[in-house]
Amino acid sequence: IDDNEQHVLRVLMDEIFGQHNFVANIIWQKNFSPRNTAKWFSEDHDYLSCYAKNKDAWAPKLLGRTETQLNMYSNPDNDPRGAWTSGDISARNPYDKGRYAVTSPSGRVIKGPPAGRYWTISEDKFKALDLEKRIWWGEDGANAPRHKRFLTDVKEGIVPRTIWLHSEAGNTQEAKKEINDLLQFEEEPFQTPKPVKLLHRLLSITSNPDDIVLDRYAGSGTTAHAVLKLNKEDGGNRRFILVEMED
Repeated sequence: IDDNEQHVLRVLMDEIFGQHNFVANIIWQKNFSPRNTAKWFSEDHDYLSCYAKNKDAWAPKLLGRTETQLNMYSNPDNDPRGAWTSGDISARNPYDKGRYAVTSPSGRVIKGPPAGRYWTISEDKFKALDLEKRIWWGEDGANAPRHKRFLTDVKEGIVPRTIWLHSEAGNTQEAKKEINDLLQFEEEPFQTPKPVKLLHRLLSITSNPDDIVLDRYAGSGTTAHAVLKLNKEDGGNRRFILVEMED
């Protein structure tokens, strides 16, 4: 939906579900190349407004990690706890317990965090992590300390974000190609079809394996396609109801 429609929809959804059940507006990158015919700006995004029947009792499902995200974890020191990644333990936020010296395994004394920064943990916490071998000092044991975070310690997936790039959720050009490949129309029958990838991502986050999915404006039937695709992937038994109204 565009900006004006988004405002109208927000008012209607507030009336139906209650303003307190509004969760987020998701920005979808529907176009990946600029429209040179645009008068002012090339409009590259659309909105998805997310409401819950009961916001306090609902949470989105985690997204699976991509191959690129998994490749961030490795195990260069053969830690028995498995693959890990490391993170900076200094930040610009002032912290009254965040200025102290540390000594690396090589014997190098580091007088404190870089200028203008603070350690993000207290000295006692730092020592405890170091004893647990959760501080990475580099292969030679002389680098600035970094916090080891193991893949087994983090959530099983990624918390969904409010910006969906076309590489993750498809785009309008992709959607039109999907329709044409299936139906071989000479002319475009749908002006704004949605890509399967977009609906698949949405259902992956919001639906359970035995849910019934309702699409009030079915259009090209992408929702049905996405439901069947997701069922095939996770063995679910989702059903769908599609409603199409003539103009």
